[in-house]
Amino acid sequence: MIKSLKHLVLWLTLATSSYAVELELAEQLWLSHRDNQLIPLVSSSHPDLSVKQAYLVQADYVKKRLTHDKVAGFKAGLTSSAAQHKFNVNQALSGVLFASGDFSATESIQLSQFKRLMLETEIGFEIDKAITSLITNQAELKQHIKAVFPVIELPDIGFTSKPKGIDIIAANVGAAAFIKGKPITDFADIDLNALTVTLTKNGQVVNTGKGLNALGNQWHAALWLVNRLIAQGSTLEPGQFLITGAMGKMIQAEPGDYLADFGELGQIAFLGVP
Repeated sequence: MIKSLKHLVLWLTLATSSYAVELELAEQLWLSHRDNQLIPLVSSSHPDLSVKQAYLVQADYVKKRLTHDKVAGFKAGLTSSAAQHKFNVNQALSGVLFASGDFSATESIQLSQFKRLMLETEIGFEIDKAITSLITNQAELKQHIKAVFPVIELPDIGFTSKPKGIDIIAANVGAAAFIKGKPITDFADIDLNALTVTLTKNGQVVNTGKGLNALGNQWHAALWLVNRLIAQGSTLEPGQFLITGAMGKMIQAEPGDYLADFGELGQIAFLGVP
Protein backbone atom coordinates (compact mmCIF):
# COMPACT_ATOMS: atom_id res chain seq x y z
CA MET A 1 0.00 0.00 0.00
CA ILE A 2 2.73 2.46 1.00
CA LYS A 3 4.74 1.53 -2.11
CA SER A 4 1.71 2.18 -4.31
CA LEU A 5 1.17 5.57 -2.69
CA LYS A 6 4.80 6.48 -3.28
CA HIS A 7 4.45 5.57 -6.96
CA LEU A 8 1.28 7.66 -7.20
CA VAL A 9 2.97 10.65 -5.57
CA LEU A 10 5.93 10.29 -7.91
CA TRP A 11 3.65 10.09 -10.95
CA LEU A 12 1.68 13.15 -9.86
CA THR A 13 4.90 15.08 -9.25
CA LEU A 14 6.24 14.23 -12.70
CA ALA A 15 2.91 15.02 -14.38
CA THR A 16 2.64 18.37 -12.60
CA SER A 17 6.22 19.23 -13.52
CA SER A 18 5.61 18.32 -17.17
CA TYR A 19 2.45 20.44 -17.33
CA ALA A 20 4.30 23.40 -15.81
CA VAL A 21 6.95 23.10 -18.52
CA GLU A 22 4.31 23.02 -21.25
CA LEU A 23 2.62 26.13 -19.85
CA GLU A 24 5.95 27.94 -19.58
CA LEU A 25 6.88 27.16 -23.18
CA ALA A 26 3.43 28.19 -24.42
CA GLU A 27 3.80 31.49 -22.58
CA GLN A 28 7.15 32.11 -24.27
CA LEU A 29 5.58 31.47 -27.68
CA TRP A 30 2.65 33.74 -26.87
CA LEU A 31 4.92 36.57 -25.76
CA SER A 32 7.03 36.29 -28.91
CA HIS A 33 3.87 36.52 -31.01
CA ARG A 34 2.46 39.44 -29.03
CA ASP A 35 5.70 41.40 -29.28
CA ASN A 36 6.45 40.31 -32.87
CA GLN A 37 9.76 38.83 -31.80
CA LEU A 38 11.60 35.86 -33.29
CA ILE A 39 10.00 32.55 -32.35
CA PRO A 40 11.88 30.82 -29.51
CA LEU A 41 13.04 27.23 -29.92
CA VAL A 42 11.48 24.95 -27.33
CA SER A 43 14.18 22.42 -28.19
CA SER A 44 16.88 24.75 -26.87
CA SER A 45 15.67 24.53 -23.28
CA HIS A 46 13.95 21.15 -23.53
CA PRO A 47 15.70 19.02 -26.16
CA ASP A 48 13.99 15.85 -24.92
CA LEU A 49 10.48 17.21 -25.43
CA SER A 50 8.36 14.54 -27.10
CA VAL A 51 6.05 15.05 -30.08
CA LYS A 52 3.08 14.52 -27.77
CA GLN A 53 4.36 17.18 -25.38
CA ALA A 54 5.03 19.55 -28.29
CA TYR A 55 1.38 19.26 -29.33
CA LEU A 56 0.34 19.99 -25.72
CA VAL A 57 2.48 23.13 -25.85
CA GLN A 58 0.78 24.02 -29.15
CA ALA A 59 -2.65 23.52 -27.56
CA ASP A 60 -1.78 25.83 -24.65
CA TYR A 61 -0.33 28.42 -27.04
CA VAL A 62 -3.42 28.29 -29.27
CA LYS A 63 -5.64 28.65 -26.21
CA LYS A 64 -3.81 31.87 -25.31
CA ARG A 65 -4.22 33.18 -28.87
CA LEU A 66 -7.94 32.41 -28.83
CA THR A 67 -8.57 34.86 -25.99
CA HIS A 68 -8.36 37.54 -28.73
CA ASP A 69 -9.03 35.51 -31.88
CA LYS A 70 -11.18 32.77 -33.44
CA VAL A 71 -10.48 29.50 -35.21
CA ALA A 72 -10.86 29.88 -38.98
CA GLY A 73 -9.64 26.42 -39.87
CA PHE A 74 -6.86 23.89 -39.61
CA LYS A 75 -3.69 23.14 -41.53
CA ALA A 76 -1.60 20.14 -42.39
CA GLY A 77 2.12 20.82 -42.70
CA LEU A 78 5.12 18.91 -44.01
CA THR A 79 2.90 16.66 -46.12
CA SER A 80 5.63 15.85 -48.63
CA SER A 81 8.51 13.47 -47.98
CA ALA A 82 10.99 16.18 -48.98
CA ALA A 83 9.59 18.60 -46.39
CA GLN A 84 9.62 15.92 -43.67
CA HIS A 85 13.21 15.04 -44.50
CA LYS A 86 14.21 18.71 -44.34
CA PHE A 87 13.00 19.04 -40.74
CA ASN A 88 13.87 15.48 -39.70
CA VAL A 89 10.34 14.26 -38.97
CA ASN A 90 8.58 11.13 -40.18
CA GLN A 91 5.01 12.35 -40.19
CA ALA A 92 2.86 15.27 -41.33
CA LEU A 93 2.02 17.96 -38.77
CA SER A 94 -1.18 19.78 -37.84
CA GLY A 95 -1.97 23.28 -36.63
CA VAL A 96 -4.71 25.88 -36.21
CA LEU A 97 -5.51 28.76 -38.58
CA PHE A 98 -6.75 31.97 -36.96
CA ALA A 99 -9.44 34.32 -38.28
CA SER A 100 -7.05 37.26 -37.86
CA GLY A 101 -4.83 35.68 -40.51
CA ASP A 102 -7.46 35.95 -43.27
CA PHE A 103 -6.00 38.26 -45.93
CA SER A 104 -8.43 37.15 -48.62
CA ALA A 105 -9.91 40.64 -49.03
CA THR A 106 -6.51 42.35 -48.97
CA GLU A 107 -4.79 43.20 -52.24
CA SER A 108 -1.32 43.56 -50.70
CA ILE A 109 0.63 41.82 -47.97
CA GLN A 110 3.01 43.93 -45.90
CA LEU A 111 5.97 41.62 -45.34
CA SER A 112 7.51 43.71 -42.53
CA GLN A 113 4.68 42.79 -40.16
CA PHE A 114 6.00 39.23 -40.14
CA LYS A 115 9.33 37.75 -39.10
CA ARG A 116 10.12 35.37 -41.97
CA LEU A 117 7.08 35.00 -44.15
CA MET A 118 6.87 32.11 -46.62
CA LEU A 119 4.50 31.25 -49.47
CA GLU A 120 2.75 27.96 -50.15
CA THR A 121 0.16 27.06 -52.78
CA GLU A 122 -2.46 24.74 -51.31
CA ILE A 123 -6.02 23.42 -51.67
CA GLY A 124 -8.73 24.28 -49.17
CA PHE A 125 -11.79 22.28 -48.08
CA GLU A 126 -14.73 24.11 -46.47
CA ILE A 127 -16.65 22.18 -43.83
CA ASP A 128 -20.39 21.89 -44.47
CA LYS A 129 -21.57 19.58 -41.71
CA ALA A 130 -19.84 19.48 -38.33
CA ILE A 131 -17.36 16.68 -37.80
CA THR A 132 -17.33 15.36 -34.25
CA SER A 133 -16.03 11.81 -34.66
CA LEU A 134 -13.49 9.90 -36.72
CA ILE A 135 -14.19 9.66 -40.45
CA THR A 136 -13.95 6.18 -41.96
CA ASN A 137 -13.01 6.97 -45.56
CA GLN A 138 -12.79 9.63 -48.26
CA ALA A 139 -16.36 9.08 -49.45
CA GLU A 140 -17.67 9.80 -45.96
CA LEU A 141 -15.45 12.87 -45.69
CA LYS A 142 -16.80 14.30 -48.96
CA GLN A 143 -20.28 14.31 -47.42
CA HIS A 144 -19.01 16.87 -44.90
CA ILE A 145 -17.35 19.17 -47.46
CA LYS A 146 -19.23 22.13 -48.92
CA ALA A 147 -16.61 23.49 -51.30
CA VAL A 148 -13.00 23.28 -52.41
CA PHE A 149 -10.90 26.30 -53.31
CA PRO A 150 -7.35 27.48 -53.99
CA VAL A 151 -5.35 28.87 -51.08
CA ILE A 152 -2.13 30.77 -50.62
CA GLU A 153 -0.83 29.96 -47.15
CA LEU A 154 1.58 32.44 -45.62
CA PRO A 155 3.39 30.65 -42.78
CA ASP A 156 5.84 32.56 -40.63
CA ILE A 157 8.92 30.53 -39.72
CA GLY A 158 10.95 33.34 -38.16
CA PHE A 159 12.61 31.23 -35.47
CA THR A 160 15.66 32.35 -33.52
CA SER A 161 17.64 29.64 -35.36
CA LYS A 162 16.99 26.49 -37.40
CA PRO A 163 13.99 24.68 -35.87
CA LYS A 164 13.50 21.00 -35.21
CA GLY A 165 10.23 19.15 -35.65
CA ILE A 166 9.12 19.75 -32.05
CA ASP A 167 9.77 23.49 -32.46
CA ILE A 168 7.53 23.66 -35.52
CA ILE A 169 4.79 21.66 -33.79
CA ALA A 170 4.87 23.74 -30.61
CA ALA A 171 4.76 27.00 -32.59
CA ASN A 172 1.54 25.89 -34.31
CA VAL A 173 3.31 24.85 -37.51
CA GLY A 174 4.05 28.46 -38.37
CA ALA A 175 0.39 29.36 -38.99
CA ALA A 176 0.23 33.10 -39.68
CA ALA A 177 -1.91 34.14 -42.65
CA PHE A 178 -3.72 32.88 -45.72
CA ILE A 179 -5.50 34.01 -48.87
CA LYS A 180 -8.56 32.05 -49.97
CA GLY A 181 -9.67 31.89 -53.58
CA LYS A 182 -13.20 31.50 -54.97
CA PRO A 183 -14.98 28.40 -53.58
CA ILE A 184 -16.23 25.71 -55.95
CA THR A 185 -19.24 23.78 -54.68
CA ASP A 186 -19.61 21.52 -57.72
CA PHE A 187 -16.32 19.69 -57.27
CA ALA A 188 -17.35 16.05 -57.78
CA ASP A 189 -15.75 15.82 -61.23
CA ILE A 190 -12.55 17.71 -60.35
CA ASP A 191 -9.51 15.49 -59.90
CA LEU A 192 -7.63 17.44 -57.23
CA ASN A 193 -4.63 15.15 -57.49
CA ALA A 194 -4.19 15.90 -61.19
CA LEU A 195 -4.17 19.66 -60.66
CA THR A 196 -1.00 21.60 -61.39
CA VAL A 197 -0.36 25.01 -59.84
CA THR A 198 2.06 27.61 -61.14
CA LEU A 199 3.15 30.58 -59.04
CA THR A 200 4.75 33.58 -60.75
CA LYS A 201 6.34 36.71 -59.33
CA ASN A 202 6.54 39.70 -61.66
CA GLY A 203 5.78 37.34 -64.53
CA GLN A 204 8.55 34.85 -63.72
CA VAL A 205 7.77 31.31 -62.53
CA VAL A 206 8.96 30.85 -58.94
CA ASN A 207 7.20 27.63 -58.00
CA THR A 208 5.18 24.78 -59.47
CA GLY A 209 3.39 21.94 -57.75
CA LYS A 210 0.84 19.18 -58.11
CA GLY A 211 -2.11 18.02 -56.07
CA LEU A 212 -0.31 14.74 -55.50
CA ASN A 213 2.34 16.56 -53.43
CA ALA A 214 0.10 16.38 -50.32
CA LEU A 215 0.58 12.86 -48.91
CA GLY A 216 0.15 11.52 -52.44
CA ASN A 217 -3.58 12.29 -52.48
CA GLN A 218 -5.48 15.46 -51.55
CA TRP A 219 -8.47 13.66 -50.09
CA HIS A 220 -6.23 11.31 -48.15
CA ALA A 221 -4.38 14.32 -46.72
CA ALA A 222 -7.68 15.97 -45.74
CA LEU A 223 -8.88 12.72 -44.15
CA TRP A 224 -5.62 12.37 -42.23
CA LEU A 225 -5.92 15.94 -40.94
CA VAL A 226 -9.55 15.53 -39.87
CA ASN A 227 -8.89 12.33 -37.95
CA ARG A 228 -5.76 13.79 -36.40
CA LEU A 229 -7.77 16.75 -35.11
CA ILE A 230 -10.61 14.57 -33.85
CA ALA A 231 -8.11 12.36 -32.01
CA GLN A 232 -6.76 15.49 -30.34
CA GLY A 233 -10.22 16.42 -29.11
CA SER A 234 -11.15 19.05 -31.69
CA THR A 235 -14.53 19.54 -33.36
CA LEU A 236 -14.69 20.86 -36.92
CA GLU A 237 -17.51 23.35 -37.35
CA PRO A 238 -19.43 24.42 -40.47
CA GLY A 239 -17.65 27.30 -42.20
CA GLN A 240 -14.23 26.28 -40.96
CA PHE A 241 -11.80 24.90 -43.51
CA LEU A 242 -8.84 22.60 -43.99
CA ILE A 243 -5.66 23.09 -45.98
CA THR A 244 -3.62 20.04 -46.87
CA GLY A 245 -0.03 21.17 -47.33
CA ALA A 246 2.16 22.71 -49.99
CA MET A 247 1.86 21.88 -53.65
CA GLY A 248 5.46 22.33 -54.70
CA LYS A 249 7.92 24.07 -52.40
CA MET A 250 7.62 26.51 -49.54
CA ILE A 251 9.36 29.66 -50.78
CA GLN A 252 10.42 32.94 -49.19
CA ALA A 253 7.91 35.77 -49.56
CA GLU A 254 9.50 38.79 -51.25
CA PRO A 255 8.20 42.10 -52.59
CA GLY A 256 6.55 41.60 -55.94
CA ASP A 257 3.40 41.00 -57.95
CA TYR A 258 2.29 37.38 -57.51
CA LEU A 259 -0.15 35.26 -59.48
CA ALA A 260 -1.01 31.67 -58.60
CA ASP A 261 -2.77 29.69 -61.32
CA PHE A 262 -4.53 26.57 -59.98
CA GLY A 263 -6.04 25.47 -63.29
CA GLU A 264 -9.65 24.33 -62.77
CA LEU A 265 -9.71 25.90 -59.29
CA GLY A 266 -8.95 29.39 -60.60
CA GLN A 267 -6.34 32.01 -59.74
CA ILE A 268 -5.18 34.11 -56.80
CA ALA A 269 -3.34 37.39 -57.32
CA PHE A 270 -1.69 39.47 -54.59
CA LEU A 271 1.05 42.00 -54.07
CA GLY A 272 3.90 41.61 -51.62
CA VAL A 273 5.18 44.94 -50.29
CA PRO A 274 8.15 45.62 -47.96
